[in-house]
Amino acid sequence: MNRRFSLSVSATLALSTAVLVGLPVYAGSATAATTTSACNPAFAPYGLIGDKWRASGGESSIFGCPTRAEYGFTANHARRQDFRNGQIGWSPALGPKMLIRTYASGGKAVFQWGPTGRDWDYFEVRYSFNNEEVKTYKVKRRDPWNGGFSRPIHGPGPEELGSTGELHYFSVRGCDNSGVFQLGSECSGWSLPGRL
Repeated sequence: MNRRFSLSVSATLALSTAVLVGLPVYAGSATAATTTSACNPAFAPYGLIGDKWRASGGESSIFGCPTRAEYGFTANHARRQDFRNGQIGWSPALGPKMLIRTYASGGKAVFQWGPTGRDWDYFEVRYSFNNEEVKTYKVKRRDPWNGGFSRPIHGPGPEELGSTGELHYFSVRGCDNSGVFQLGSECSGWSLPGRL
């Protein structure tokens, strides 16, 4: 009787292992790469970028469908994915879940970021339009970990990558006031740039 019990426990464990091995690590989690029939499944967003895209409404969101697969950068370990109407990028230098987002809305080029992973007194945004001079803006925080910035589109809106149309470039960093009278500032490194 003990032998039969051992065999049935062994058989149960073997069956459980076979079932579990066949499932991907992210099966059933929010990070599963899913997309609908309107979007190319080869470009299905995943991970933090996919979570943000789906939370924003997926293909019906301000971003629309992805236009290419997620890609990475070796220098800063950041990742980005391009969508029909903008970009979502992961910039771990500013926090483990830091995402930047660019998109067009209401006649404006919009740049949002967060969560940064720490409390900042304010943010600085570098902005350039059509490869003109880069300007730096001091931006009040929406809350200690998130922020946003926008500029007029001045044209037809988001252009396909590789286009010679009007382009907006954004980058952000967090800053703290420092010194006895908080006259100076200490800032983080710059985020992955966003492009619209």
